[in-house]
Parts: sequence; C-alpha cells; structure tokens
Amino acid sequence: MTTLIKSIHKYEDKFEKKAERFTFHHPYFAFFALFIGMPIFTLIAVAAGTTVIALPLSLIFGWV
Repeated sequence: MTTLIKSIHKYEDKFEKKAERFTFHHPYFAFFALFIGMPIFTLIAVAAGTTVIALPLSLIFGWV
C-alpha cells in the first residue's frame, strides 16, 4: 500500500513540475486555461453528470 501511495505522490510531483514549467514558458495560455478553460470544463462535467443521472430517471418515471 505504501508503494502505491509513493508512486501516486511521485506522479503528482512530476506532473506539477511539468505544469509549472509550462506556466513559466507560456504565461498567457496558462492564464487562459486556468481562468477560462477550467471553469468551462467544470460546468461541462457537472452538466454531463446531471444528464447521466436525470435522463434515466425521467425515462423511468415517464417525464420524457
């Protein structure tokens, strides 16, 4: 179990280093991705999750 946790932490540190390097090399694109892209991605994920839950229920109850 500890090797799995260490592996996850190592991957997380590696990803964070790459993201930081990308941010320093491309500050405008990183700003766009952080403040515009991530909220849009979050909204799309919430909408998709809601659809996955609500659509089958609406079909079961005959609302659609």
